[in-house]
Amino acid sequence: MGILSTGILAQADDPPWHDNEVLDQFTLPFGEWFAQTVFWINSNLDPLLDIFRAPFAFLMWLVVDNRTFSILTAPWIAVVLFISFIAYLSRNAKVAVGVGLALTLCGLLGIDHWDATAKTIGMIFVAVMLCSIIGIPLGILSGRFDAVWNVIRPILDAMQVVHSFVYMLPVVFFFGIGEVSATMVTMVFAIPPLIRLTNLGIRQVPEDVVEASRAFGAPELRVLTDVQLPLARPAIMTGLNQTLLLSISMLGIAAIMGAGGLGLLIFRAINNLNTGLAASAGLALFLVAVVLDRISQREGDEDGQLLSRIRRAWAARKNPEVLLEDSPGTAIEPVRQAAKVRLAALTSGERTGLGVATLGGLITIVSLFLTWSNDAGWISGYSRRTDEDLVGMAFNGWAASGGSWYGIFAGGLGLLVVVSAVKTFLSPGTGARFLSPDMVAMAGLGITIGSASFLVSQPSWLIETISQGPGALVATIGGLLAAAGGAIATFAAPYTPRRPLPDKVSMARVLGGVAAVALVVIGSFSGWSFDERADVILTPEIRAEIEALREAAGDDVTLQAANAQKISNLANGARQDDVILDGWNDRGAELGLPSIIVSVLGLLLVLPGAGLLGRDNEQRLWAYNVLSAGVGVGLVLIGANWIATTARVADNNWFSGVGAFLTSVAGVLLIMSARATIVEFDRRKVYSDSDEPETVDVTDEVEERVLADA
Repeated sequence: MGILSTGILAQADDPPWHDNEVLDQFTLPFGEWFAQTVFWINSNLDPLLDIFRAPFAFLMWLVVDNRTFSILTAPWIAVVLFISFIAYLSRNAKVAVGVGLALTLCGLLGIDHWDATAKTIGMIFVAVMLCSIIGIPLGILSGRFDAVWNVIRPILDAMQVVHSFVYMLPVVFFFGIGEVSATMVTMVFAIPPLIRLTNLGIRQVPEDVVEASRAFGAPELRVLTDVQLPLARPAIMTGLNQTLLLSISMLGIAAIMGAGGLGLLIFRAINNLNTGLAASAGLALFLVAVVLDRISQREGDEDGQLLSRIRRAWAARKNPEVLLEDSPGTAIEPVRQAAKVRLAALTSGERTGLGVATLGGLITIVSLFLTWSNDAGWISGYSRRTDEDLVGMAFNGWAASGGSWYGIFAGGLGLLVVVSAVKTFLSPGTGARFLSPDMVAMAGLGITIGSASFLVSQPSWLIETISQGPGALVATIGGLLAAAGGAIATFAAPYTPRRPLPDKVSMARVLGGVAAVALVVIGSFSGWSFDERADVILTPEIRAEIEALREAAGDDVTLQAANAQKISNLANGARQDDVILDGWNDRGAELGLPSIIVSVLGLLLVLPGAGLLGRDNEQRLWAYNVLSAGVGVGLVLIGANWIATTARVADNNWFSGVGAFLTSVAGVLLIMSARATIVEFDRRKVYSDSDEPETVDVTDEVEERVLADA
């Protein structure tokens, strides 16, 4: 069988790329992954769910449902006076009087409306209090530590982009319907503005004020409590106000989830077309919203009526920073007229490394034209039974039964290696930042790990006649050359940070590496494939046994019932043994252990990148972060290659499992933990009064002297 292969399948089942039917080859079973995760959590982590449920349930009981003394059982006049007193303390006497009159009017609408009003106030109070307990500390940490903000920011983006109906269903599935689950959904929806605005308030504190407090010997805790928090108070109060307004806007969804309050009265009025109830409940809800909005406004913020403020809060929920008044900032414009700025030239180490990496990238591209699988699909055989009929055929790097996405991703990264290396040779440090030596190293590691995972994987146990071609091995060799060359170039490249790096160990990155390893371990024991095809579950032996039980029962009704139970047990046992294959199952690809080894390697590279082995050499920190991010790219490909390759040809009732997805998420964690340092580095600038090309770098001390003279 030849080394070069055409990649043509035995049957012409691949539609052309411009045909919409081709989308069926790349269907990602994300819904199945989520269903698998929810089912497993609900079946095995009930004590953990109770821990999450406990604070919500306790606070709702304490504030609303406690029959001894709560907002529902307290005298209405006491509730009115107490909330008016809070308004007086937080605002002024005028606001306090208005709050008292509004709540009194809610009570005059009827006892049912007062109970719903009190319950609504209690629910919003619990939601906003929990948002404050979690959101303000997270906002402070985000404002003081870039690594924390880099982790929190994409989570907030997801919380604000995804509609509440999407995460409402799993919350109901885990915690049932009622006030607890409604409060959780409200909190997820309403907390992002508080975190974002607290972060922004901390970051907008003038740096010279912070440095002055440190210069006078104030410890970091005093800097936070006596300088940053007081100056950030307007932003924090704006965040609290926006969180409260968004919580009010969720009352309708809370009613759908089984919570009480004024939202339930309005929901009932809509269902019954009761215009009178809708009007009275709507008035009460409007008054409650006005009361809570006025209490939570910051000083001097009286602009606009409630409806316009809620409309602005809703419009700015994805970018709440626009709600803050523009504050004048300071900008320092560096003067460099006297010194001509050039970028450092290539070093000899860079030339050597980039040359080796270019060779590795070209070898990887060539590997696509070689045979990756013989007689069947090495990976596609798991999800497509027709691969058993491909005996005598060879498949190249991009064929569905060959390298498939293993080859496609490897070839794409190989091309990226070549382009980045050539671009750096021709014009180092100019143009796109990502076309640089660090990208060469990361892409090379991605090729190596992704192709090696194909090499060490096991083929489907359903296919006996199958073998690998040289394609994956050649791609792995090319990746090793690209990774080695990229690492040499990265350690030799004259790159410096735009600003001094913090002189302390980055524990956030260490925790990110540990979390990545933990995710991979969990993923290795989770399902990598779910095979519910009938011919797999019910093998010929099991079918024969089932048929024998049916024949033995005959017309005997009692024996039929007994044998039916035995048949059910046989089917369930087969489903348990063969349907779910985790990363360790010998009938699966057995990628659990290789994934763990790769994740541990990533953690070992994260440690020096975080500064645990010293922070005196900033370029070395950058290089180790580049290597850990490259390992992260490889982890992403271990999971993504498996998912995409099997999805490309999957039969009905075959799905990739959540274990592969968690492995890819772990790789993203490694990349994100290193990204903050990587993007801070640019090619070193050289300053000279001469028009001649400069090839020798100057030190930071010389640079500072030149700038001072300028």
